[in-house]
Amino acid sequence: MDPNNSNNNLNMAPTDNINSSQSQTHEDNTWTPEEIPQLTVDVYRKENSIFVVSTVAGVGPEDIDINIEGNVLTIKGVRRKPYNEKDNMVLLEECFWGEFVRKLTINERLDVDKIQADLNQGILSVELPILKITHNKKITIGGK
Repeated sequence: MDPNNSNNNLNMAPTDNINSSQSQTHEDNTWTPEEIPQLTVDVYRKENSIFVVSTVAGVGPEDIDINIEGNVLTIKGVRRKPYNEKDNMVLLEECFWGEFVRKLTINERLDVDKIQADLNQGILSVELPILKITHNKKITIGGK
């Protein structure tokens, strides 16, 4: 295993069966859990942190839910239309509107108390600090 290869630290299998086709439409904008479109992400490692970055233009912090459970990071949210279809005749609709989700399994021990997220100009960035584990420690007998 190459420690410099970030693919060793990330498993994207939990989302392999999620339909990521953003050209699919539903008139009522509802999706079954298997159909919720995947959020596209970039993942990289810098020093002692893993970073997950995604474009979420038009989505506010109140519409994004980020959760870590065990070693699975889940980012889900909703991108709301800025107009009402009932009041307007839509001529062309290429943007994706509605729910999105992404689950990533991180194969590192994370310092969950120090995980941070930031949303700036439509870019979501999540920093996942890797827990520093000391492998060498002198143990004294009787605590002396």
